[in-house]
Amino acid sequence: MTALERESFQANENRSGQQVLAHHFCLFFCTLILVLTDLSTIAFSLKIAVFMRNHLMPHVSRNFHLGAFPFRYYLVFEWFWLLPLLFLAIEGLYTQRRSLWSEIGYITKAVCMSLAAIFAAVALTQQVVSRPTVLIAGANLIILLPIARFWTKRFLGVVGFWQKRILILGANATANVAIRGLASDPVLGYKVVGVLDDDPTWRGKCFGACGGESIVVLGSIRETLEQMEQTGAHDVLIALPGLPEEELLALVHRFQPYCGSIYVVPRAWGLPMMNLQVDGLLSERVMMLKLTNNLAKPWNTALKRVADLLFGAVLALLTLPACLILAVLIKLDSEGPALLFQERLGYRGRNFRCIKFRTMYINSDKKLEQYLASNGEAAEEWRRYAKLRRYDPRVTRLGRFLRQWSLDELPQLLNILKADMSLVGPRPYLLEERERIGVELPTILSARPGITGFWQVSGRNELTFDERVQVEAWYIRNWTVWLDCIVLVKTVRTVLFSKIGLGASGSATGEAAVDRRPQSTAPAFGMGACEHLYQSDSA
Repeated sequence: MTALERESFQANENRSGQQVLAHHFCLFFCTLILVLTDLSTIAFSLKIAVFMRNHLMPHVSRNFHLGAFPFRYYLVFEWFWLLPLLFLAIEGLYTQRRSLWSEIGYITKAVCMSLAAIFAAVALTQQVVSRPTVLIAGANLIILLPIARFWTKRFLGVVGFWQKRILILGANATANVAIRGLASDPVLGYKVVGVLDDDPTWRGKCFGACGGESIVVLGSIRETLEQMEQTGAHDVLIALPGLPEEELLALVHRFQPYCGSIYVVPRAWGLPMMNLQVDGLLSERVMMLKLTNNLAKPWNTALKRVADLLFGAVLALLTLPACLILAVLIKLDSEGPALLFQERLGYRGRNFRCIKFRTMYINSDKKLEQYLASNGEAAEEWRRYAKLRRYDPRVTRLGRFLRQWSLDELPQLLNILKADMSLVGPRPYLLEERERIGVELPTILSARPGITGFWQVSGRNELTFDERVQVEAWYIRNWTVWLDCIVLVKTVRTVLFSKIGLGASGSATGEAAVDRRPQSTAPAFGMGACEHLYQSDSA
């Protein structure tokens, strides 16, 4: 080795050491800030709980007397402050990078376990605390901790501490979807610093964007270690689903000693992931993937049905006055009945009558036929999406308002009580759409249709009919209670906060559409819409 080579090697070693030191400092600083954020949120949640217990609950029930313990009373109980932090740490919330919804799930689990531990500590130590105050503080934490951690990580990402650099191997459609998924969630904190591909025609070209910065193809896959050093990347995502198994294993084994984490997008990346368990035969070094069909289990079906009955009944009672007013307004706005009953494909192949408020003119079929005959662009849109996304001549003036705010679907709460529908599920398809659904028909019919669903919050206005079916089949195969909670929360956000309404969108024939909610801002169908929900990595 020449003197020049030794000097270059020593410089690279020093630079690598400095990068590692800076990386560990960022990890320590981010962990410290997150711990302080969590402690502050615990204190704020307890402060609110004490206020609610002392000033609000006595007015609700005489069982709650005035003058319960003040906030400072709880400052001496170390376990009250340390147990939540302990369970947050056990759930990996200081060491793992997870997407927003995944982190909310782990936070909820950690808070519930810490509440159980706090009550156990109270029982063992015989200390006196206000149990309602503790319960209210826990409920506050489930709401406030995700918000506080989201904005903390977002701020840390803006200033550069939470950012983690990652290289993408492969310049293809799969890599493009992966980049969109990583860039769409600031809680993950990943910054794609470059793409590597063996196709020489890609070198130096812009492949995409992340965080407002262009992503360039830096070189070939053989240069991965060199590019990791130059860009400061600690992680690698291999987006080469067509790569032979031997070559993929060789890449993983080659890079693993130098990477904090390696992501691999497998050839079968469309497999169900929410219920996926990794198992194996240790003696034979064989890896197995266990796929569980949760909705095929009777207790899960019963749990979903009980939740539908409970929440459906409450919502039906709360919205009854509004439904009566809307029925009168519909009658005054245009000729025809206020309610519409349509035959739809139902659970396990049993058709049912779907109830909704009428939002179209009674001669809607004729209006649609005339409009499509004179508008070629609309006819093509109808053929591709089975709906008109911009303007639909069949929709009444009041109907546009009802669809924009999803008020036309309120009568479907009766379908829920009759066990025809669910709060969350696939779209209730028209009878004539049976053949078009194709091979996914058995999967679609294995779940009750929903008032809302996963496709409504996954780029619904940009999906073709076939893509919509794929999204809904993905939801059914990946069903969990937590996934339903995610869909419900995102539905509320979409309806209340989306700036773009569907207006006069339509669907198949007549008063056909049940999908009337405003366009979601969620990522479109693909790995960015589905698989990114539960990504995780070590920080």
